Parts: sequence; C-alpha cells; structure tokens
Amino acid sequence: MPRQSNKHPSQHTGGTILVVMMEVDPEHEEEFNRWYNEEHLPERLEIPGYISARRFKLEEGEGVLKYLCIWELEDASPLQSEEYKAQQLRPSELRDRVHGYIKRRARGLYKQIYPPAGAFEDHSGFYLELVRR
Repeated sequence: MPRQSNKHPSQHTGGTILVVMMEVDPEHEEEFNRWYNEEHLPERLEIPGYISARRFKLEEGEGVLKYLCIWELEDASPLQSEEYKAQQLRPSELRDRVHGYIKRRARGLYKQIYPPAGAFEDHSGFYLELVRR
C-alpha cells in the first residue's frame, strides 16, 4: 500500500525476496507464460505475506537463465504456510504440463540487509547536486 513521504509516493515493501530463474523449451514459451501470468502469479499472491511479483525476460547476458521472477514477501513464512502447501496440492493440468517444459531452474530466498527497512529512494535531488559539483 502506498505511503506518502516528502510528497513522493512510496510503495509498501517487504524485507524478503524470492528470486526464481527458469529456462524453458522455446517451442512452449507461450504456454509457459500463460500459466505463469494467468495462474501462478495470481495464485501465489492469494497467500498472506506475498506482497508483489514482477517477471522479466533476459535481454542480454551470459550464465543466467532466460526468465526471472522476483517475488516480494513480508518474510519467509509464506513458503511454509498451510496456504502454500494447499496450493501445491491443488490440481492443475496446465501447471503439470508446463513443469515438463522447464529445463533449468534456479531459486533463492534473500533477506534485505540495507536499508534495514523499506527501500532506498532519493527524491531530494541531493545525489544529483553532488554529481554536478
């Protein structure tokens, strides 16, 4: 939920992110993206403690996987919740089919170290003034 700070809106942020990267069979990317966008994202965001999710597709780089999703969480507890476990057991033909198209996957849970809470946002212009000097 947005907060007002110094006349600049600020989005609510959690202190934990789950980073998921995947490589998918090219001939099944459309179905993979449909599952992720229309089923997986909304499903996970139903779980208390999940705040937001953003997906990305690799533009350039080496040694990384093509698809990236950054899940913002309050903390790590949603991953052990009963809601999470129930979703994993919920039947889904699309999910089961798409999982077969995922060729490589990397997943990491990260806890925020700086700033201690919230996000670093500079709306003051202070940084720009230092650079101009």
